[in-house]
Amino acid sequence: MKSMSDQEFAQTETLLRQRLAQLADHAPTTVHIPGEVPVVATARSPRRRRRAGVIAAVTALVGAGGFTTYSFLGASNDGGAATPQEAVTTFVSALEHEDLLGMIDVTLPEEVGVLRAAVDAATTDAKRIGLVSADFNTSGVQGIDIAVDDLTLDTNFLEGGLAEVSVTGGRLSASFDPTAFPFGDKVRALLNNPTPGQVAADLGASDPPQLLMTVERDGRWYISIEYTAAEYVRRAAHLDEPGPVTRTPVGFDSPQQAVDALFAGLSALDLPAALDTFAPGEDAMAWLAQSWVDNAQAGIVRARANGWSVAISGLTYETIGQGDHLTLRPLTFKAEGTVPAGYNQDSSATADPDGNITPLEFPTTPTGDPLPFTIERADGCTTYRGDGAEALFSISAIGKAVDGGYQLCGDNGALGGLGLLILSSGFESLPSISVVQSGGKWYVSPLGTLVASATTSLHDVVDGASLFDSPLGLFIYGPVSRTLMERVLDGQSVDQINEACLPALTIDNGVVTGVVADPAPAAVRACGDSLYSDTSTSTGSAPLPVIAEAPAATTP
Repeated sequence: MKSMSDQEFAQTETLLRQRLAQLADHAPTTVHIPGEVPVVATARSPRRRRRAGVIAAVTALVGAGGFTTYSFLGASNDGGAATPQEAVTTFVSALEHEDLLGMIDVTLPEEVGVLRAAVDAATTDAKRIGLVSADFNTSGVQGIDIAVDDLTLDTNFLEGGLAEVSVTGGRLSASFDPTAFPFGDKVRALLNNPTPGQVAADLGASDPPQLLMTVERDGRWYISIEYTAAEYVRRAAHLDEPGPVTRTPVGFDSPQQAVDALFAGLSALDLPAALDTFAPGEDAMAWLAQSWVDNAQAGIVRARANGWSVAISGLTYETIGQGDHLTLRPLTFKAEGTVPAGYNQDSSATADPDGNITPLEFPTTPTGDPLPFTIERADGCTTYRGDGAEALFSISAIGKAVDGGYQLCGDNGALGGLGLLILSSGFESLPSISVVQSGGKWYVSPLGTLVASATTSLHDVVDGASLFDSPLGLFIYGPVSRTLMERVLDGQSVDQINEACLPALTIDNGVVTGVVADPAPAAVRACGDSLYSDTSTSTGSAPLPVIAEAPAATTP
């Protein structure tokens, strides 16, 4: 790899200092003079640990006029940064100025489009439904103030053009002023004399250290959100460090074909085929898979021998978005197959209090003949039939009895990603999958799929709907949804309900028939307290059903 010459470095440094000086008139806060911003040329040596010196306090580089640190560090010409540390400090600069788009613009080119599309969609819907005001600006969010001082970094170069940049020291301070944050009218109406808050953290005290993964492309370095997430998962699961990625992405003529191929690979337990649907350049999940795929394949062979089989048909989708970045949400499907007898008794993935993950393993010895199941989604409801469905989900405890099985309606749990492979507990629908177009072909986007849960949930909130039905419902109303309340409380006598909960409910002849359109947060929280308590707080003698007794969903 070619190193930057002294002359090239001097020219780059001069350009950088000129750009910094030009911004002084635009910045809303004090900007240090160019001589105060240290720029250090660093020789790069792959696969060798190097400790960075103390990075000076990141200066205020971005004005409110829409500039981003990415644009004036030369990224408009070459993209990326000269070193992994520079990529990280540029990212931190954008963070300090609450410049979400600036943070996105220092990520891998493949990630920039995915993340910008997600932010644009989420911002548009958040404004539409009144979560944020019309003047909300992702290039400089008001009401939030973040500063990072005395940042020190340590870089570990890995194989395959990767570098792990860990934070070894520094101080982060942040404040939030809810009166200045551009909340929408609906949210602000629920705020009760909010007070500003502050937080400070020693960045070097984290064990293990906080980190960002960077990727080299054509001599330039980029932050990778996807690789960073994969590395945190790898550490939590105590997996070996993977080597360079070798795969051949397979493109498709339509978005639907790409998503069909992903589900087909997962349901057939063909992990390589599923991974090959991922877009070129989005290699982090394939990189991580190297650490566990061999063991997984051995478990799959054993599971098949013991009676595991899955086939999916009847897939139809709703398409969300436009252009080259789309999200497809499965509307209908039919999953049929068998599971080994004894499944879900010793096959759950678990995590200890420290966050260490014990990967899921299939049971080694079946306790009888394979158990059949059928799971069918249509018209917003999912119907479960067969002993295999009961073994997978304990569905009789939470589902509504129907002819030959049980049914759940709504969309409160999606079987995410590799969850389809193992059929983890408690799903009602297949996950929304994001796709991207590259070179005239369509591919699955792992990163887009990761963020789709947030963007699609905002997209689903209709104009004029209550915040109870928005993603903010969890924070304003507590951990109980409209669908969950209706499932548990419909048909209950008012004598069995906590009095404080009653204003949130519709009642006919002393029987609960549903939840009001826009319930008061206090009433919903009272209902939630009753549902999750060990003993009933109702005024009557009959105990309210305790939702904690239902099987909890598990996500591997």
